[in-house]
Amino acid sequence: MTLRYFSLLPLLLSMGLTSAADVAIPLVLPESTALRWLTNDPALVSADNALAAAKIEAAQLVLPPYEWVANGTYQRRDTGTGSNSNEWNVGLERTFRLPNKVKADEASAKAIHLIAPAEYQQARREAAEALLNAWFDWLAADARKTLLLSQQSSIEDNVAVVGKRVKSGDAAVLEQRLASAELIAIQRQVSEAKNAEVTAWTFLAARYQATEEAKTTALPEPIAVPQDLSWWQTRMLAVNDQLTLAQAQVASAEALAQRAKAEQRPDPTFGVFTGREAYGSEKLIGVTASIPITSKRRSLEVERQQAQVSVARQNLTLTEREQRAAIQASYTAATGYFERWQLAQQAATTLFDNAKLTQKAYQLGEGDVQLLLLARRQALMAAEDATSAKVAALRSYYRLLLNAKLLWPDWLNGTID
Repeated sequence: MTLRYFSLLPLLLSMGLTSAADVAIPLVLPESTALRWLTNDPALVSADNALAAAKIEAAQLVLPPYEWVANGTYQRRDTGTGSNSNEWNVGLERTFRLPNKVKADEASAKAIHLIAPAEYQQARREAAEALLNAWFDWLAADARKTLLLSQQSSIEDNVAVVGKRVKSGDAAVLEQRLASAELIAIQRQVSEAKNAEVTAWTFLAARYQATEEAKTTALPEPIAVPQDLSWWQTRMLAVNDQLTLAQAQVASAEALAQRAKAEQRPDPTFGVFTGREAYGSEKLIGVTASIPITSKRRSLEVERQQAQVSVARQNLTLTEREQRAAIQASYTAATGYFERWQLAQQAATTLFDNAKLTQKAYQLGEGDVQLLLLARRQALMAAEDATSAKVAALRSYYRLLLNAKLLWPDWLNGTID
């Protein structure tokens, strides 16, 4: 196996781990909770079974594919003299692998021992990613519901203020109707938000057996992405399951090409036999040997497998380029979402203060209800944007940590027996 990437992995991994301790992780989903839920995920049970099947396949490859074959014949010879000769013979034969085929099968078994763990680790990462996506979907729905409920409470207070002004003659009935319509609109949004939150949690409960006590009450503040792009690329390439899998697939293709080349010389079959003829007066013992005559099909198979090696090598190159691009995109997304959250938070704070001042001015009899409602809508939209940006910033940062295997490292980087 001549893969330059395998020789570089220890160096890349050591470089990637040098500053791993400096990477902070905001607590969004406790590791104990996540791992408990993942044990209930059928995707991981399937991955366990696939790994076990791969180990069995590798064990089969190093064993001889041929079995002993017993054969026998019985015949009665009629000599025309009135007496018959009962004759028989029995034999035992077996096909033997040539040494170069043994080496090729051992190489294929080694390739399976590379592919199977890579596929298993990828399945683990994908299961963790699916869980995080479901969790962040619920967090986003729950945060929006909480925000709208608080806004509904404020608007209810606003309706009460308008009602008092109408009674005192300081406001028209139209203003009360506008305020009531605003309350109905927010109640509709609250209803939608509650349904979205229930739907998101139902999915978590159904797939991961999540229980109500795991619900969080508040989101942590997002943090700026530590380290630069070069550090994240080094780290993530060193632990990239897709790249490792592509490397192993090159090794497998090379082993299959080696096997096809060896198959150009067919395996011989040897056997021994014994028998009795001529009324038992003749006893036979001998050996047999046979070997298939090759055809064009075997040489074409060599060409096909060599083409598959080229395909695997090109796929490795493509995978490396795609992963580099994906790493850069995820890093850019994480840094960008953090910046947008900061800006959205500033806008939300400003418009919230503006809504408070407008509310106070209205209570003092300055301005009209339409100005107040406009200020409240702007504050609500800004608050929703800030909440959405906060969840997005945390989600993108967690995705970065997951792909770098810095999140739940003992579980994601655990060795496979």
